[in-house]
Amino acid sequence: MSLAKRNDGCSECRVRRVRCDKTEPECLKCRKKGLRCSGQGIECRFSKHMRRKQAAASAISDANASAPSSTTTTSSSSLKSSKVYFWVDSDSGEAKTPITAVDDIPSSRLASLSLEVPPSNVSGGRQEGEKLTKTTPVSPGVYQSLKRLPSPRGALEIVPPRSRMLFDHFSKSIASKMVVLDFNGNGYRQLILPLACQNDLVGQAVSVISAFHLAQKAPSMHMAAERGQQMILSRLRRQSLTLEPNAVFKISTWVTILVLLVGDTITGSNNYVYLLQLLSRLAQLSAHEPSLSDTTKSFQLFGFPLSSESKGVETLTKSPDYYLDFMTSNPSTSNPEHYSNVLLMKDVIRQACRIYHNRASHQATRKSSIEAVEKLHHTVVNLDPECEGSHALVWPFFVASAESILPEHRDFFYNRLKSLFQVTRFGSIPLALQILEYIWTKQDSTNWTEIVTHEKPILIM
Repeated sequence: MSLAKRNDGCSECRVRRVRCDKTEPECLKCRKKGLRCSGQGIECRFSKHMRRKQAAASAISDANASAPSSTTTTSSSSLKSSKVYFWVDSDSGEAKTPITAVDDIPSSRLASLSLEVPPSNVSGGRQEGEKLTKTTPVSPGVYQSLKRLPSPRGALEIVPPRSRMLFDHFSKSIASKMVVLDFNGNGYRQLILPLACQNDLVGQAVSVISAFHLAQKAPSMHMAAERGQQMILSRLRRQSLTLEPNAVFKISTWVTILVLLVGDTITGSNNYVYLLQLLSRLAQLSAHEPSLSDTTKSFQLFGFPLSSESKGVETLTKSPDYYLDFMTSNPSTSNPEHYSNVLLMKDVIRQACRIYHNRASHQATRKSSIEAVEKLHHTVVNLDPECEGSHALVWPFFVASAESILPEHRDFFYNRLKSLFQVTRFGSIPLALQILEYIWTKQDSTNWTEIVTHEKPILIM
């Protein structure tokens, strides 16, 4: 492998043999042609004959190697850089090495992997199938946050193999399900993964929730993930108790809490009650970071109603549209079919919010409840359960199912939730299905909103 500083423009202009204007993050000539510009910066060149031999010889040994220890973390004062590095899944058709493709790793090998933290001075890893580089710009708020991330210190260093595998799984199987429509500017991929390569706390959080998700294939990974999660929670609690409020807030702390909340949707853990409060507090301290506050809104909308009836009612006194910006900030909605589906899904969420508010505030009657659920059922009955973005309807489907009185309504939304589990593989959905059966047995005597906030708290989204 050789490293070269690009001083003659992006690789796309060089291939086309035109003079690059060197505009960042993408040159104007590539933008005009509709090409994905790799930008300026350090370029890695790999020899094909060496790459394949080295990958075959080191795949097994790398998987069992111990992780280098991290000695420093990225401080907020160091977040000053004009260069932006993104995480990109390569579109090349070359075969991937076994360590980069989770589905190719046997369960026995997954079970033997321990969670490791990449060194905090590693800014990115280049491997066959993925790289850190410059590419299509993300949304303005996320882009401004990315601009403050430190650029690579010296040559690009390799992220440890186990972390690389877990980060790759996060990118492909988790980040893609935390937005309505996946696209190049997905903040869960473009903001979190570069930071995970630089900050040990964020890197550990990403590794932990990826391990939780993979534990469905290799159950023995669950214990290691739980230990890692408890270490992170203990560290966050110590910081919140010992540091001044303004000293607690860092982008790395905010991202760590956000990642752990995503983990609670995967495991069904009730840690989200504490984490959501902390995340909301940090959002108040980060008024200068609009991109962070906007992402927090989705967890407030879906999380607070399941953590407390009073907080749920207070949250939903605002129009749901206040929280739904994350559904329309996606350039993929320029596709007419995607756009119409997003509008329909926003309407479904609004209806579910009204159902919850009426139930939690004790305004719902049997007749109004049946009518509200029938209206929501009529709205989604013709929506393809496998359409892109349908995973955004987990929360409203749970609300409608919990509110359902008629058997046909219960069966419809229950089965829709089961089908969504096949899409996300998030463990909170099977737990939600169990809770629904319990709710239906208590429906005549107890509001289901009391059950999910007191007896069986769970983050479902």
